[in-house]
Amino acid sequence: MRIAFLSTFFVGEYGVTRVIAAQMPMLVSAGHQVDLYACFLDKSLVDKDVHAVRVPTHFRGLRECLQRGAYDVVIACTEQFFELVAGWKLDAVTVAYEHGYIPVELTVPEEREQHRKMIEERVSRIYPAFNYVVTISRYAVDYIRWPEAFVLYNGADHFAKALAPSRCSSGCGSEPSAASAALNGAPAGKECVAGEKCAAPVRILAICRYREVEWEGKGMDDFCRLKRDLGDRVDITVIGGGDAGTSKKLADAGIRGLGVVKDPVEMARFYEGCDLLVSFSRCEMFNLPLAEAGFAHRPALALNVCAHPEVTPFVFDTYEGIRDYIAGATAESLHADGERMFAFVDAKFRWEMNAKNLLQFLERISKPENAPHSARKSRRPSPLFHMRWLFWQGRELVRNVAHKVLGR
Repeated sequence: MRIAFLSTFFVGEYGVTRVIAAQMPMLVSAGHQVDLYACFLDKSLVDKDVHAVRVPTHFRGLRECLQRGAYDVVIACTEQFFELVAGWKLDAVTVAYEHGYIPVELTVPEEREQHRKMIEERVSRIYPAFNYVVTISRYAVDYIRWPEAFVLYNGADHFAKALAPSRCSSGCGSEPSAASAALNGAPAGKECVAGEKCAAPVRILAICRYREVEWEGKGMDDFCRLKRDLGDRVDITVIGGGDAGTSKKLADAGIRGLGVVKDPVEMARFYEGCDLLVSFSRCEMFNLPLAEAGFAHRPALALNVCAHPEVTPFVFDTYEGIRDYIAGATAESLHADGERMFAFVDAKFRWEMNAKNLLQFLERISKPENAPHSARKSRRPSPLFHMRWLFWQGRELVRNVAHKVLGR
């Protein structure tokens, strides 16, 4: 089977990148040919057996390339490609892989009408133009208003092999590894007394973008409020894309904003170095970091909204509920809840499960009786397909050389 993935972004700070970066090599290992098309492409994140190309943002030549590439399945993963593929008639099964979008009420006021129209377009024109829609939680099926959508839970154990939990004898993690020391500069060697609150601050990790346009939806004001309410009881680190203004807002609140962490080993060590993960987001159709924390045996706390009850057992109706949980945490409670969190995610969110379900889905929809187009045997990409890829690769090479020269 020849499969094309289309994603506007394939860079480290986007959840969709993490998802398809894990899926693609598994599809290859099952014997399928996988090509990735992306407008913003970090090739260091692409598996060596996946073919990837950066396409121009004007998209010229893309339709012809997809037609001549003899694909069995074309999977659009982001909004720009939803729009494009919905308007094309391709000789392949087309799948809209809906990873989510911000609710209208949480967008900045000047963008709300445009955003509302985009969502209505999804339901009235985009989804019907695809052969199939896949989404990432049962909550999302209702949210996107597409009952026929196939639910494919994300995997989240991609950092697990790099994790080596290092906790104090009571289980709270207050004897920090090098990673946790890098995270918050906490002194090593401080032990906790079982049943009592940890002597060291509770190390809270948040993984989310915090730019101005996403500040409200990601609940960043609640992190600032948490630091005000609990003071030295907590040490908060946020990892994700921000901007100068929001980075200053975090710093002024006493919160560490580290920006994007690209190295997966380093990212795994941040999970290892925290005591728990917290999300105050109001706009998640899955919220991958919650499950990632579970594979590090760390509890993940979230508001009881969106898909959160599907992803973590630690959901709270109010900000105060999360605050009070943290204020009352002990070494033993953090350890026990970390094990409960691991058991929860281990049963639902391994990539092997995701890959098995995705493979079964793709094999089913590509069968002649299920595919909307006649099955064509012994198809191969045309020479013009290869020429287009060579042109795009050459264009990117020239672009990179020019950037280096001009940057001197």
